Amino acid sequence: MAAKIILHIGVQKSGTTFLQQVLQENADALAGAGVRYPVLPDWARGKRTVANHEWASYGLLGAEFPWVSHDRASEEATSWQTLLDEVKQTPGTVLLSAEALSIIRTPAIHRLLDALGAGEVEVVVTARSLDRSLPSLWQQHIRNGRTVSFETYLTGLAADREKGRDHIETDPSAHLWRAFDLGGLAQRWSDAGATRVSVVTTPGTPPHLLWQRFAEAIGLPAFAEPPVMPTAHTHTGLTAPETLVLSSMNAAIRRTAWSGQNADWVRQVVTARFQARPERGGKVVPPPDWQPRLGKWTEEDLAALQDTPAHIVGDVQDLRSDPSSESTLPPTPEETAQAGAEAAVALAEAALHETLIQRNIRRLRHRLTT
Repeated sequence: MAAKIILHIGVQKSGTTFLQQVLQENADALAGAGVRYPVLPDWARGKRTVANHEWASYGLLGAEFPWVSHDRASEEATSWQTLLDEVKQTPGTVLLSAEALSIIRTPAIHRLLDALGAGEVEVVVTARSLDRSLPSLWQQHIRNGRTVSFETYLTGLAADREKGRDHIETDPSAHLWRAFDLGGLAQRWSDAGATRVSVVTTPGTPPHLLWQRFAEAIGLPAFAEPPVMPTAHTHTGLTAPETLVLSSMNAAIRRTAWSGQNADWVRQVVTARFQARPERGGKVVPPPDWQPRLGKWTEEDLAALQDTPAHIVGDVQDLRSDPSSESTLPPTPEETAQAGAEAAVALAEAALHETLIQRNIRRLRHRLTT
C-alpha cells in the first residue's frame, strides 16, 4: 500500500495537460526518484494521447461528474480497479492527476480518500487567473458543441456565484465555481482530510517555470529539470474570430440531422485547420465591462484562500487579473470571414480525401473479386 498519495486535482485550464505530458514521458525517471505515476494499460483507447487518471475516477465516482452517464461509469469500473490495484501494490509515494477531481463535493472526496486508503494524502492545485481561465473555458464550451455567447456564459457564471457558498458546495450545476473558487477548493479538501494542500500558480510563460513549481509542490525540487520535456504544444486555444465561426457552425449543425459523431468530426477538422494558420486574429479576452467584476471575484477568492491552510507555490500575483494587459481589439468582419473561409476549405479537403479513400477501396474490392 502506498504510504503517501499526491493528488493533482487541476484546476482545468491551468497547464494540466502540459504537466501530465511531462509526468507521462518521465514516469520511469520519477519512479527512480521515489514517486510512482501509474500508466494504465488502457490509455491507448480512442484518441487519447495524454495520460491522466480522470477516466479511471469515473469508475468510482460516476455521476458525481455531471457529464458522466451511469453507463460510462460502469464502463470505467475496470479502469478504476486497475488503478486502485496499482496504488495498493506500490510502496512509497503515488502521484495521480485528474483535473475533474477539483469539482467533486465533500461526500465524493471522502469516498475517494476512503477507497485509496493511504495514511497521508497531499493535494496539489494548479491555478491561473480568472481573466485567463474563463476565456479558455468558454472556448472549450464552444469546442464541445455549444453556441452560447461569451457574455451569456459569464452571466450564467455570475448567477451561480451570487447564490452563495452553500449553493456552490452542494449543487451539481455549480461545479465550475467548486473548482475556480480557490479558497473554497482548498478548504474543502483540507476539511475532508488532506494532510497538505498546495496551490501552484501558473505563470503562463515559460511553461518550464510551471513544471519547476509543480516539482517543488510534489517534493521533488531536484527534479525541476526532468530528462524529457514535451516538444509539441499540448493545447492551442482558438482566437476570437475562430471561436465565433465555430459557434456559428455549431448552430448550423444543430439544424441538420447529423449524428453527434459527424458533428465532432466537423469540429475536429475545423479546429485543426485553425490551429495551423499563421495569422489567426486576436485572442479571446473578457469584455471590458466584465473586467471589474472579475477583479472583484479574484480578490474575494484570494482573501478566502489566505484564510485556509493551503501553501502557495509561486507568485500569488499570477492569480490576479490584469486588465491593462488585455488590449486585444474585437474581431473584425474580415478576420471572421477569413476564419470562415479556412473552415470551409478544411471541410472540403477532408471530404475530398474521404471520397478518394472510398473510391480506392471500391477499386481494390473490384480487383479482388474479378
